Amino acid sequence: MSDAVVIVPSKTADVGRLFKLARQDTRIAVEGESHPPVISAFVTRVRETLNRLVMPTAGLVVLLEGTKDIVSGTEHRIYRSGDAFILNANEHVDVVNEPDHKSGFYRALFVRFDRALIIEAARLWPQFVNQELRLREPLLTDDLCSALLHAAEALSYQTRVSRRVAEHRLLEVLLILAEQGAISLTPKYVDGSVVEAVRLLVRHRLHFPWTTAAVSSEFSMSEATLRRRLSAEGHSLQHLLLDERMKAAFTILNDRDASVAEALAATGYQSRSHFSKHFQQRFGATPSEVRLHRSQTRLPD
Repeated sequence: MSDAVVIVPSKTADVGRLFKLARQDTRIAVEGESHPPVISAFVTRVRETLNRLVMPTAGLVVLLEGTKDIVSGTEHRIYRSGDAFILNANEHVDVVNEPDHKSGFYRALFVRFDRALIIEAARLWPQFVNQELRLREPLLTDDLCSALLHAAEALSYQTRVSRRVAEHRLLEVLLILAEQGAISLTPKYVDGSVVEAVRLLVRHRLHFPWTTAAVSSEFSMSEATLRRRLSAEGHSLQHLLLDERMKAAFTILNDRDASVAEALAATGYQSRSHFSKHFQQRFGATPSEVRLHRSQTRLPD
């Protein structure tokens, strides 16, 4: 595993006011339910280890107390009180939640962004569709904290607001994240190049077992339409996945102090021989050779 990266964002807001949203753990109340709360509180006094955690929808994680270790592929990140990050839909991660050594509590919030909500945001603000992200992590600014509190109020049982009002308050959270450059919105249908849309979709989740069904679902189109549009641009999903995985593997081995096993895990391969065969066919060298001579070679065009 590569060295952990400790996330140190610029804290510009008092996140203490979000503590009232995490007075108690709300996961227990929704076990077995098909529709968990839009804003969930994760509260515990014991160390939690969650292996191969997969979230069905994208969401914002806000850490209020304690530390969180996240391992995704070759990336190992550590978050502390006041940090936030985006967890992508279907992303496989290993998580360790560690209570604060002084208070004895771990507290975090998870704000769930349903696919329909992201589609609506993409319709309202097309300028943020498939934008290149400027920030590695969201910034917990005063306006973002206020938007979270406003949304939580609308979603609570103590208030009576329409579903549309609650949705608009969540859209405000999404808009702030999009303006920060911390999240990229995805349209319901891909109007431009479907090849480029697929590349953007799979690039940061190469370890996920992508299928035609999974990709077409992300774009709300049929599998037949996806195949037809890819074919019209001279590609197939299998070709695109192979291309993106090989380029990522080369970068991991050549630019980072990572092992072949880590490159294997990050790109979703189960068989080392299968991985090595594709790698050598693409680059004319084995993964071990590229790693041995890293920084002396460059990714072919």
